[in-house]
Amino acid sequence: MSLLRKFVDSLHVNILRAGFREGLTPFSMSNHYQKSNVIIHLQRGNVFVGKERTKLEENSFYFLPVGQPIYVQHGLPPYHDLGEDGFYSDIEVTKYLRFIHPTEDMSHCTQLYTLMAFDISLFNAIPFFEILDMPGFVIPPDEEFGFLVKHVAAEFHQDKLGKDKIIQNYMEEIVIHLCRFLDSQPNFEKYIQKLELLSDKRLVDIVKYIQMNLGKDLSNKTIANVAYVSEDYVGQFFKSLTKRNLQDYIENQRLDKAMLFLRTEPDNIQEIAHRVGFKDPAYFSRRFKMRFGFNANSIRSQYSPLV
Repeated sequence: MSLLRKFVDSLHVNILRAGFREGLTPFSMSNHYQKSNVIIHLQRGNVFVGKERTKLEENSFYFLPVGQPIYVQHGLPPYHDLGEDGFYSDIEVTKYLRFIHPTEDMSHCTQLYTLMAFDISLFNAIPFFEILDMPGFVIPPDEEFGFLVKHVAAEFHQDKLGKDKIIQNYMEEIVIHLCRFLDSQPNFEKYIQKLELLSDKRLVDIVKYIQMNLGKDLSNKTIANVAYVSEDYVGQFFKSLTKRNLQDYIENQRLDKAMLFLRTEPDNIQEIAHRVGFKDPAYFSRRFKMRFGFNANSIRSQYSPLV
């Protein structure tokens, strides 16, 4: 039985933003980060995605998992290169993409997209696609999937009776479609196998606790109490299931979260270091550079959402 079948009923989805956009001015974006999962549905026009700049087919989709770098080009050259920063303000966005109200006539738009941002978590605690750690991927044209995406975008900007219920129902169907697509692709199997780590409930409890308490004490003693195993054994237990050292895993989770905050939040480096559990900013800076190969202060920018 597919591992996804074991976990699909435990997935929780939360819509953040959705809407229709008309492309105005061609732009490119490289190594940009979002703090949510993103779906781009190309209805008409030209979009190129990934490091290889793969051209999207009209009515196809591009899924960008949270935490993965975004490489995208809209329109045809020459492009305005936004680089890693992306859009630095809402006003900047309007130079390149125009918001279209769902009731507006879209037949004249030559560059038309539906964009959606959302969170998916496992057991309402573990970021699902961060566990899979998979890059963005293209989904070929699918009429039913397109219907769901477009109708969420339409409902999102209208104040209709039962709007929230409709959106939630559609979003749950969208998650199922995503999982069905993943399950149908043999080349995704290596990512799906990472769910095997969650077969032991004690490990699930540990991972959930770590994800929700990165800024708190995460000593072996604390983690042992969460998993109901001895302090002497908890490190061995974690490593036997994950092949990773427990404290190394915790530090890497803290650094990965810090990277996301640095890309997406206005807090200064010291505040972010504290938020993710580093009491000494200097030590945080050293460990950050060791993990990523560059200084934390080299990536400080204001980032605006793609969606």
